[in-house]
Amino acid sequence: MADTQTARRDVVRASLAAIEGEVWLARDHVRDTLRGFDELSPLANLALSEQAYVVTENGKLLEQTRSVPLPTAVRLVVAQTQIICPELAVDFAGTGWSNFRRAVSIRNRITHPRPENDLNVSDEELHAVASGLSWLAATIEYIMASTNLALIDARTFLDQLLAGNADALEKYQSELERGA
Repeated sequence: MADTQTARRDVVRASLAAIEGEVWLARDHVRDTLRGFDELSPLANLALSEQAYVVTENGKLLEQTRSVPLPTAVRLVVAQTQIICPELAVDFAGTGWSNFRRAVSIRNRITHPRPENDLNVSDEELHAVASGLSWLAATIEYIMASTNLALIDARTFLDQLLAGNADALEKYQSELERGA
């Protein structure tokens, strides 16, 4: 492929389409996992589904799609994951996050250009898009692996409880007393 501005814009758009897909996959995964732990609030379910509702004057409920900006969606997924994986730590101060946000900005700029030079994508911007995509892919993998491990741990604990494991029963009783 020739290194043209058209090809560079295609790379940016394709990279951001991959990012959008990864974020959507993570939202669905986290929503399903929270539901499995009975930790999915109705509000979180709406936010993770990008849905809202309105009540019409005649009392009908209407569902509305509410687009959440990609950086906000990533923070939402992380915050919701931390409900069941409080040890989850995502670096929002580093270069990866910064490049991810910049990649979104570059895509938005070339999608809605004002002056014609907004269509140009520099080498530095291509690097930022690649870095942002890599950061996001690694972050989503980390989030999904963490939630899967939480599910495995919960299933293992449940199996131990069902088998009458004394340590598991003691831990369960302790948690019940602590929560009361």
